[in-house]
Amino acid sequence: MPNTNETLRDALVAARRDKALIEMSEQPVPASFLEGLDVQAQIARRLGQAEAGWKVAIAEGGLPVAGLMPGPWLAPGDVYDGAIGAELRVEIEIALRLAKDVPMRPGQPYSRAELLGHCDKAYLGIEIVESRLANWQGVPFALWLADALGHGGYFLGPELDMKVLDDLTGLGCFISLNGVTIYDQPAVHGNGDPMTPFLAWANRKDELMGGLRAGQIVTTGSLCGGVLAPGKGEVVTKLSPLGTVSLTLR
Repeated sequence: MPNTNETLRDALVAARRDKALIEMSEQPVPASFLEGLDVQAQIARRLGQAEAGWKVAIAEGGLPVAGLMPGPWLAPGDVYDGAIGAELRVEIEIALRLAKDVPMRPGQPYSRAELLGHCDKAYLGIEIVESRLANWQGVPFALWLADALGHGGYFLGPELDMKVLDDLTGLGCFISLNGVTIYDQPAVHGNGDPMTPFLAWANRKDELMGGLRAGQIVTTGSLCGGVLAPGKGEVVTKLSPLGTVSLTLR
């Protein structure tokens, strides 16, 4: 008989293959954050997903976590097709491209400067959060981890100067849907420094998800929270005054 984590894995594999939703309340919850990461890794293997990149975060208690971003990357002007009935949220982020591998290094943690030295490009990135879980508000975090932190897709926008990571002062986040402003606030990262979750993940103690490798994209977390799109249509996102990404939600 399958255990609860296997049941959850199989349900999420089917939901991602079918681009469908499953009821959150009917799903077993992994017993720990690490078990949630392990379920996510199993799902990725079952689906044959590429380790194209990672969305990084810090969980309650300080545990570094990540969600796989399998790509392919969407370009400005592209269309994101959501599942019927799915809630879509838009996040404005800063992404980094790894120029060389970042192997785990127990007992010798990477510094911020050293980790940045492993990256060669920064981008304006727009993540679309689309969970496979219906009615996922209040989701237990271990279950959210199993669902790859709700990752749906990622638009890779214009290149940015990597120095933008040093100071967000004066930057603004703007989002409109079909010409109507739905968000317009200063850029703020939940950890203060956008590099904090990336650095925490680079210095993680457990390897469940796969390594940080040259060519991967690492997105450092939202500068505007998760902005709910109240409908579908034409979206304009701006990290003012640095760049704009337009896209369509369908």
